[in-house]
Amino acid sequence: MSISTIERLNPFVKEVISDPYSYYSRYRKEDPVHWGVSANPKLDGAWYLFRYRDVMKVMESPKFGREASKVRDDGEGAPVPKAYRGFSSMVSNWMVFRDPPTHTRLRTIVNKVFSPKMVENIRPAILGIADCLLDRIHLQGEMDLVEDFAFPLPIMVIADMLGVDPKDRPLFRKWALALQHASASRLTPSPEVYEQAEAATQGFIEYFKQEIAKRHVQPGRDLITALVKARDEGNKLNDEEVLATCIHLLTAGHETTVNLISKGILALLRHPKQVKLLRSHPELMPAAVEELVRYDSPVQMVSRWAYEDFEIDGKIIRRGDSVNLILGSANRDEEQFENPDQLNFQRQQVKHSGFGSGIHFCLGSTLARAEATIALNILLNRLPDLRLQEDTIEWANNIVFHGPKNLQVSFRSPRDAKGLWGHDHV
Repeated sequence: MSISTIERLNPFVKEVISDPYSYYSRYRKEDPVHWGVSANPKLDGAWYLFRYRDVMKVMESPKFGREASKVRDDGEGAPVPKAYRGFSSMVSNWMVFRDPPTHTRLRTIVNKVFSPKMVENIRPAILGIADCLLDRIHLQGEMDLVEDFAFPLPIMVIADMLGVDPKDRPLFRKWALALQHASASRLTPSPEVYEQAEAATQGFIEYFKQEIAKRHVQPGRDLITALVKARDEGNKLNDEEVLATCIHLLTAGHETTVNLISKGILALLRHPKQVKLLRSHPELMPAAVEELVRYDSPVQMVSRWAYEDFEIDGKIIRRGDSVNLILGSANRDEEQFENPDQLNFQRQQVKHSGFGSGIHFCLGSTLARAEATIALNILLNRLPDLRLQEDTIEWANNIVFHGPKNLQVSFRSPRDAKGLWGHDHV
């Protein structure tokens, strides 16, 4: 085994978040199985895997999982400190942090709602929401694409699927951001961040308790009704899991799409030839969305715990070690993709890792693809001459859910540009 002299990576600092791909390239070539800095300072470190083959192998292996309690008894692997009881209890019931059989049971219930057929049925609703959002700003000539469009679209779509009032979106956003700031893998948040997440958890719980009670009186055709029915049928869901699943879907479930839309537009505006290609061949949009996920993955990193010793390139990952899989690096791996740093909508499709793989493959990937396809189509259709107002991008302080904090864009009034790119291709 060769001894690496490369410095230990800390991916949670501003320098890496602002320019992750240059770091990925270096570590992928010089030390692809790397012992770096952990997000949790109480741990000695964590493994980082940068190559496509290693990332996919671990995601698909039962030798790695999400529940630290199976291999650690020091409590340091919990997603949230136990001191924040409400937040900790709620997060522990999120399917993303569970292994089979609990993960299988939760996913089987929710998976029906995110089937390709169900998503196809709600495409008109997604289009209507996107249109409504642009109606509010399309005469202004400028907007913050994150604040005014990319964030509200998916949270309004999932609110519609859950059957809750989209007018409560400001509350959802406030609470969702508080949970996201405290639960994403990063350097340990401050006590204030956890306290805000604890308060947001209580807000969400009280809100959804009322919504669940309404379904007993008046069942609907929404996701909350389906979850309540699964609970009442016995042995499928308990009360805590119903609440946690509602909150999970409304918060973490939409963050991928926010970044996919905002970074998708950013990539398009920086590659005008690819925009021209889409305008002349709109049937390429589904392939374009896949390429955008690969090119600048909305989720840059996912984590696992080693359930037994595992060797990669002569390095031993020990049972109980934290392992971080760098999806953004895997999707730029030269061994897997030809000219990986180029955005190419005519690329021969190769399976990317942007939505994960294995049993934790992104539950909402079909919905995210539909939302992104509709969003990118309608933005380019209704906002002629869409362009960036600033070349320098301020990135949110999050390497996991990686995206711009804001994205100021300007555009020409579309009054005389009707029909530039019709909805037929949405």
